[in-house]
Amino acid sequence: MKNSILFVLLAAICFWCEPAFAQVPAAGRPEIAVKAEKFLRTELYFGRSKPDGSLVSDEDWTRFLAEIVTPRFPDGFTVFKATGRYREKSGKIIKEASTVLVFLYPRKTRNESRSKIEEIRTAYKNQFNQESVLRMDLPKSVNVYF
Repeated sequence: MKNSILFVLLAAICFWCEPAFAQVPAAGRPEIAVKAEKFLRTELYFGRSKPDGSLVSDEDWTRFLAEIVTPRFPDGFTVFKATGRYREKSGKIIKEASTVLVFLYPRKTRNESRSKIEEIRTAYKNQFNQESVLRMDLPKSVNVYF
């Protein structure tokens, strides 16, 4: 568990603070070698409002993470709380509590990881009667430093 938490924290820090980890050799100093690994990034945006007006509870969300998400990405992922606006099929715009999941995965596992991410989307839509779960795949790889 500690390794998973550490991985998630390091991955988030490395992505958002990449310039801080770049090693620029000072004049007269030997260059310090830092090896970056290429990862892909996918984000999922989950609305927490249900069509009947109720919400996906924190307990339901925690269970969903434990039963659906974590088994597919046991090495870790990042969770953000958010607020979103969404236009329903009816045309009505709603504001709702949302949760964002961020997945970083090696390029070599692209097909397998993206398939697992699609399983997560489908499970959430079915389990909580959702019209959609927004998915965003970054088109280029990101550098991750361990």
